[in-house]
Amino acid sequence: MNDQGTSGSAEGFSVFAVDANWPESRQVMGHGSDQVTGDIYVRLWFGSPYYDPQVEHVTVLSASSGNAEADETLERALAMYYDPGEEHPASLPASEPVTITTDGKPMPFELWRNSSNRYWVARGCVESTELVLSGFEIEPSELSLVRVSDLTSFSNPFPPLG
Repeated sequence: MNDQGTSGSAEGFSVFAVDANWPESRQVMGHGSDQVTGDIYVRLWFGSPYYDPQVEHVTVLSASSGNAEADETLERALAMYYDPGEEHPASLPASEPVTITTDGKPMPFELWRNSSNRYWVARGCVESTELVLSGFEIEPSELSLVRVSDLTSFSNPFPPLG
């Protein structure tokens, strides 16, 4: 990791987080970089400190443009979108537009919402950063995302061993 708290370096890449008004835990779930491709990503969790997906929460994946991690995260998030036992379609379901405030500006995102289980998934792009958000209970249009350059104030949900 470099001194800004993110690993690697991809031109135009930024890490986005839910703004400081979030009342619950703020955790780094994971990060990675590929020295060959220059791909970089950071995944953040906002919710229960015990990672309880049944209470209000939001996850934010920031990935360098073209990073396969963004597509994989979207696929995993959409898998949770469906009710257990419900057959998943071969292609993405239809999305609806939603506006999420990002760095103080309204930004368009694609939104997939499941009203039966209050789970949603959103995807957007800010400059050279792809964003994949997923959440439960909170309305995505009420979120405000901000760029962060220092992740040291975030807790890590996995304590060191030993």
